[in-house]
Amino acid sequence: MEFLVLVITALAGALGTYYCCNRFAWSPVRSSATLSMIVALFFKIFPDVLSQSLAETIPVVFIGATFVGMVSGRQTTSYFGISLAAVIYGIILLNMSDYFHGYGGALGTTACVALLVVLSSRYLKSDKKAYVGTRKVWKQVKKPIRKG
Repeated sequence: MEFLVLVITALAGALGTYYCCNRFAWSPVRSSATLSMIVALFFKIFPDVLSQSLAETIPVVFIGATFVGMVSGRQTTSYFGISLAAVIYGIILLNMSDYFHGYGGALGTTACVALLVVLSSRYLKSDKKAYVGTRKVWKQVKKPIRKG
Protein backbone atom coordinates (compact mmCIF):
# COMPACT_ATOMS: atom_id res chain seq x y z
CA MET A 1 0.00 0.00 0.00
CA GLU A 2 2.82 2.40 0.86
CA PHE A 3 4.50 1.64 -2.46
CA LEU A 4 1.36 2.70 -4.35
CA VAL A 5 1.06 5.91 -2.32
CA LEU A 6 4.68 6.80 -3.08
CA VAL A 7 4.31 6.10 -6.81
CA ILE A 8 1.20 8.32 -6.87
CA THR A 9 3.23 10.96 -5.04
CA ALA A 10 5.91 10.72 -7.74
CA LEU A 11 3.24 11.11 -10.42
CA ALA A 12 1.80 14.16 -8.70
CA GLY A 13 5.20 15.80 -8.29
CA ALA A 14 6.30 15.29 -11.88
CA LEU A 15 3.00 16.17 -13.51
CA GLY A 16 2.42 19.15 -11.22
CA THR A 17 5.82 20.63 -12.00
CA TYR A 18 5.48 20.01 -15.74
CA TYR A 19 1.99 21.53 -15.71
CA CYS A 20 3.11 24.67 -13.86
CA CYS A 21 6.04 25.13 -16.24
CA ASN A 22 3.90 24.86 -19.35
CA ARG A 23 0.57 26.29 -18.24
CA PHE A 24 1.68 29.21 -16.07
CA ALA A 25 5.07 29.79 -17.77
CA TRP A 26 6.90 29.38 -14.47
CA SER A 27 10.55 28.51 -14.60
CA PRO A 28 11.30 24.87 -13.79
CA VAL A 29 13.09 25.87 -10.59
CA ARG A 30 10.22 28.06 -9.43
CA SER A 31 7.58 25.41 -10.05
CA SER A 32 9.67 22.68 -8.41
CA ALA A 33 10.47 24.80 -5.37
CA THR A 34 6.92 26.10 -4.90
CA LEU A 35 5.26 22.71 -5.10
CA SER A 36 7.92 21.05 -2.95
CA MET A 37 7.58 23.74 -0.30
CA ILE A 38 3.80 23.28 -0.17
CA VAL A 39 4.10 19.51 0.29
CA ALA A 40 6.93 19.77 2.82
CA LEU A 41 5.11 22.41 4.87
CA PHE A 42 1.92 20.36 4.85
CA PHE A 43 3.67 17.34 6.34
CA LYS A 44 5.63 19.52 8.75
CA ILE A 45 2.44 21.14 10.09
CA PHE A 46 0.30 17.98 9.99
CA PRO A 47 2.70 15.08 10.69
CA ASP A 48 -0.04 12.82 12.05
CA VAL A 49 -2.15 12.70 8.86
CA LEU A 50 -0.38 9.54 7.70
CA SER A 51 1.98 7.08 9.32
CA GLN A 52 5.33 8.44 10.42
CA SER A 53 7.29 6.62 7.71
CA LEU A 54 5.01 7.96 4.96
CA ALA A 55 5.05 11.48 6.41
CA GLU A 56 8.87 11.42 6.24
CA THR A 57 9.14 9.73 2.83
CA ILE A 58 6.46 11.55 0.81
CA PRO A 59 8.21 14.96 0.77
CA VAL A 60 11.49 13.36 -0.32
CA VAL A 61 9.85 11.37 -3.12
CA PHE A 62 7.86 14.45 -4.19
CA ILE A 63 10.95 16.68 -4.35
CA GLY A 64 12.79 14.16 -6.50
CA ALA A 65 9.78 13.72 -8.75
CA THR A 66 9.71 17.44 -9.41
CA PHE A 67 13.14 16.97 -11.01
CA VAL A 68 11.44 14.69 -13.55
CA GLY A 69 8.84 17.37 -14.23
CA MET A 70 11.51 19.98 -14.87
CA VAL A 71 12.19 18.49 -18.32
CA SER A 72 11.85 20.92 -21.20
CA GLY A 73 8.67 20.94 -23.25
CA ARG A 74 10.92 20.72 -26.32
CA GLN A 75 12.18 17.32 -25.21
CA THR A 76 8.82 15.77 -24.45
CA THR A 77 5.39 17.22 -24.98
CA SER A 78 3.26 14.38 -23.73
CA TYR A 79 1.89 13.92 -20.27
CA PHE A 80 2.15 10.19 -20.90
CA GLY A 81 5.92 10.45 -21.21
CA ILE A 82 6.18 12.45 -18.00
CA SER A 83 3.89 9.98 -16.24
CA LEU A 84 5.94 7.03 -17.42
CA ALA A 85 9.17 8.71 -16.29
CA ALA A 86 7.60 9.44 -12.89
CA VAL A 87 6.55 5.82 -12.42
CA ILE A 88 10.02 4.63 -13.44
CA TYR A 89 11.52 7.18 -11.05
CA GLY A 90 9.35 5.91 -8.18
CA ILE A 91 10.20 2.28 -8.84
CA ILE A 92 13.93 2.94 -9.12
CA LEU A 93 14.04 5.20 -6.07
CA LEU A 94 12.11 2.86 -3.82
CA ASN A 95 14.01 -0.26 -4.85
CA MET A 96 17.55 0.99 -5.43
CA SER A 97 18.01 4.22 -3.47
CA ASP A 98 20.90 2.76 -1.44
CA TYR A 99 22.80 2.02 -4.65
CA PHE A 100 22.90 5.71 -5.67
CA HIS A 101 24.38 6.85 -2.37
CA GLY A 102 27.38 9.06 -3.10
CA TYR A 103 26.55 9.89 -6.72
CA GLY A 104 25.91 13.56 -6.03
CA GLY A 105 22.35 12.99 -4.95
CA ALA A 106 20.11 9.99 -5.26
CA LEU A 107 17.05 12.05 -6.20
CA GLY A 108 18.61 13.86 -9.14
CA THR A 109 20.45 10.79 -10.39
CA THR A 110 17.32 8.68 -10.25
CA ALA A 111 15.27 11.36 -12.01
CA CYS A 112 17.94 11.61 -14.71
CA VAL A 113 17.97 7.85 -15.27
CA ALA A 114 14.17 7.72 -15.48
CA LEU A 115 14.05 10.56 -18.01
CA LEU A 116 16.83 9.06 -20.09
CA VAL A 117 14.92 5.78 -20.30
CA VAL A 118 11.79 7.53 -21.54
CA LEU A 119 13.52 10.00 -23.86
CA SER A 120 15.66 7.32 -25.47
CA SER A 121 12.73 4.97 -26.01
CA ARG A 122 11.67 6.92 -29.11
CA TYR A 123 14.88 5.82 -30.83
CA LEU A 124 14.12 2.16 -30.21
CA LYS A 125 11.24 2.27 -32.68
CA SER A 126 13.14 4.39 -35.21
CA ASP A 127 14.48 2.74 -38.35
CA LYS A 128 17.46 5.10 -38.19
CA LYS A 129 18.49 4.19 -34.67
CA ALA A 130 22.00 3.18 -35.65
CA TYR A 131 22.74 6.71 -36.86
CA VAL A 132 21.25 8.77 -34.03
CA GLY A 133 23.85 11.27 -32.86
CA THR A 134 26.42 10.32 -35.49
CA ARG A 135 25.02 11.98 -38.62
CA LYS A 136 26.94 15.24 -38.23
CA VAL A 137 30.18 13.43 -37.45
CA TRP A 138 29.76 11.11 -40.43
CA LYS A 139 29.16 14.05 -42.80
CA GLN A 140 32.35 15.71 -41.55
CA VAL A 141 34.31 12.51 -42.05
CA LYS A 142 33.08 12.11 -45.63
CA LYS A 143 34.12 15.65 -46.67
CA PRO A 144 37.29 15.78 -48.74
CA ILE A 145 40.32 17.30 -47.08
CA ARG A 146 41.56 20.46 -48.79
CA LYS A 147 45.29 20.82 -49.01
CA GLY A 148 46.94 24.13 -49.46
